[in-house]
Amino acid sequence: MNGRMLDRLAGNPTLKQSVGRMLEARRLTHSILLVGEEGLGAGYAARCIAADYLYPNGGPAAEALLRGECCRAVAKAGDRHSGRIETGIVREAISAEGMGSGGRYLVGQVTALRSEIFNTSLSTQGRAVLLYHVERMNEESANALLKVMEEPPEGVLFVLTAGSLAGVLPTIRSRCVSFALSPVAPEECAAYCAAQGVEKKEAALLSELYDGKIGAVLAAARDPQRRARREQAGQLAAAAAKQDSYAASMLLAGYEKDKAGAAALLREFQALAAAGLKQSRQTPLRGKEAAAALKASQQALWQLEKQVNPKVVLQLLAARLGHSGGKEEG
Repeated sequence: MNGRMLDRLAGNPTLKQSVGRMLEARRLTHSILLVGEEGLGAGYAARCIAADYLYPNGGPAAEALLRGECCRAVAKAGDRHSGRIETGIVREAISAEGMGSGGRYLVGQVTALRSEIFNTSLSTQGRAVLLYHVERMNEESANALLKVMEEPPEGVLFVLTAGSLAGVLPTIRSRCVSFALSPVAPEECAAYCAAQGVEKKEAALLSELYDGKIGAVLAAARDPQRRARREQAGQLAAAAAKQDSYAASMLLAGYEKDKAGAAALLREFQALAAAGLKQSRQTPLRGKEAAAALKASQQALWQLEKQVNPKVVLQLLAARLGHSGGKEEG
């Protein structure tokens, strides 16, 4: 398997070995489903498999496919006949992800895929179809997809991804060989991300906060707004560790009129609290303090989602953090 694109995927030895053997024998099943929550690299793994299937010797086309520079199935919401295929650099691969409300797939996208696959002659390499987040398919779009998945033209490989297996319709699941992606060890994640240009200290912190999810670490490291929120979340964690409700309230006061920003800050704070439960050295929160801070932030997020006044929510959170990990009464 030396030189295969799939070798670039960190961790996941079972996936790499199983699919690698199929690729070497050219006995790859026509439908593969990769399951992994956001940040685990299911989309990247799908492109690696497609590149190895189409271009076993690598080359510029394989590299372009890894970057996602392939054809795309698109459509307009509410117009069943608007589906079409946008031409990309890599003609042998077509990708699709939901374009409707909530990221749902549109039937037009699937019918465009089906038409392209059946009505366009295949190259000698064959064709790969990449379908991201198929848990966002409803029954109508899934049924349209099944018509081509059941008896595809020779040489067509489907590679699907999903955030969870339970979210994929049974009719789709039954036609795929499924593989679950898993996080890598935080140390391996940190080393990988550092090699991608993330500063070593930040890579170590983020790898623990995001449990070895390489995609999540890279996304967080490359987003200046998230970096600023993470720094403030660290300040909030320090205040909670000291049971300093004043410092917490002063920091949170800046978000009393910014509900979305408050929710984003609390999610970063939750990651720090969760890391504290695992005795991470990357956060000032530990033990009971971390557990209390995590519970308080979860309650605050729930209240924000229920449209409770952000000012009230954040003031109450600051008061709770001032007592986090405190001595039990009585």
